[in-house]
Amino acid sequence: MPANPMTVVPRGTGESPALVGAGADWHTGNRFLNGPFAPWTEENEAYDLEVDGEIPSDLAGALFRVSSNPRFQPRNTDRYHWWEGDGMVCGVYLREGKAAYRTRWVQTDSMRVEVEAGEAIYSGFVNGGTPGRLPEGAPRAKNVANINAGLFDDHLLVYFDGGLPHALDPETLRTLGTHDFHGGVDVLCTGHYKTAPDTGDMLFFAAVGPTITWYRADVKTAEIKDSHSFDIGVPVLMHDFAVSDTYAVFFVTPAQFRLDLVAQSRPGVVWDESSLEHGVQIVLMNRHTHEITWHELGGHWANTHFYNAYEQDGELIVDGHRISRLGSPVDRLSTPVGSHEWFPPALPYRWRVDLATGRATEEMISGVFGEFPKINDAYTGRPHRYGYFVTTRSLADDTMSDGLARHDYLLDRTTVVDGPDGLTSPSEPVFVARENARGEDDGYLLSLWWNRATDLSELLVHDAADLRRTPLARVKLPSRVPFGFHGSWADHDVLDRAIAAKGDDR
Repeated sequence: MPANPMTVVPRGTGESPALVGAGADWHTGNRFLNGPFAPWTEENEAYDLEVDGEIPSDLAGALFRVSSNPRFQPRNTDRYHWWEGDGMVCGVYLREGKAAYRTRWVQTDSMRVEVEAGEAIYSGFVNGGTPGRLPEGAPRAKNVANINAGLFDDHLLVYFDGGLPHALDPETLRTLGTHDFHGGVDVLCTGHYKTAPDTGDMLFFAAVGPTITWYRADVKTAEIKDSHSFDIGVPVLMHDFAVSDTYAVFFVTPAQFRLDLVAQSRPGVVWDESSLEHGVQIVLMNRHTHEITWHELGGHWANTHFYNAYEQDGELIVDGHRISRLGSPVDRLSTPVGSHEWFPPALPYRWRVDLATGRATEEMISGVFGEFPKINDAYTGRPHRYGYFVTTRSLADDTMSDGLARHDYLLDRTTVVDGPDGLTSPSEPVFVARENARGEDDGYLLSLWWNRATDLSELLVHDAADLRRTPLARVKLPSRVPFGFHGSWADHDVLDRAIAAKGDDR
């Protein structure tokens, strides 16, 4: 297929972004407003980017990431939390060894209210804060659209756990409005989704208080083809889940999201061990029958993100990361956890459920602290050998992540590499399979790193099968992408179809 120049050099948007200085200095010691987390106030685009090394010729498409990037100074900079920044989408477009770049704000209705006011209006929902006066007709809560970005239904969908996703043009990154899966989702859906490898359907859920609603959206029509709601008893902060061929997997932990406290401008992300008399539980929903089963693990801890889940030899195996605490303890909400102590180190764990007896067990897989686990997504719900994550070994004052890791579950071996030339703060790695890949790890790892010397970001392309400090390519970006959460890769065929579908709307 001939190269489509749109994915190498995106066309101009016809608009001139307001350039008000690259970084904002709000004179605060809050970690989440400094260093790689600090806001970047420009929308940028650039073409034929500088590359050290060589972008593989079969790496064609786009890496989409969304950053957590407050557009206005938070009303309470001491209470501001990383999860509350406005969404700014970054697209790095690759084709024939060349790279182009674009960033744009996700223009949510709540952001428009603050742009009109020229200042932050909404209070923080994690640690509480100081609310402003909402204008008449303004949304009651803020949709920050900052968790994840991926192509579906010929749109770039940007997700937030507390509201509907927003649809963007995948080339111009222009916000088109909210996306409700053609009327199938009414309030919100999670920032995490899985793609069924056998059908391409999207699997996801919504969490509203103690109610979890499961969804399956058809890959061809984007319509909801299956849904089921069930009650877990407590308002767990349900951010991620896992799927196997048969089950959707949810963990019930002491980490809670309390809407009643948010409404009082008090900390809404709460650690409440007293809410779980028997400790952590695994809840399984049969994807085909909707049957719900409960399995006790015990203890008080929280999962953060999952690699995968699969069934093998009568067991359900679930891989993910485990953290000792997530949120402000319920007995200290007047003095919530500060930014420098918010995230204790997380470790890779494996959980097993005996499908005959229902007994659940756990074991630590690696002693390397880390976060943002990923696999080759073609193995979703199926046995996998490799897992990738960013390390969080040093707990530096200005960064959270400090290296890139690959774990081999067969050999029980973790390989860790640091960034070249002092690069640090890597983002969640995204696996991209090589053209005509012959194995699970036959592909590339894409991640964004922070260059302290330039205060800019770089896209690093590593060989997923041979992880080394020196990457295959370093793509120099013209701005810093504030440290964010999740993103995805769109292959050139999917991207080109989505761009073509938007052609008549421009």
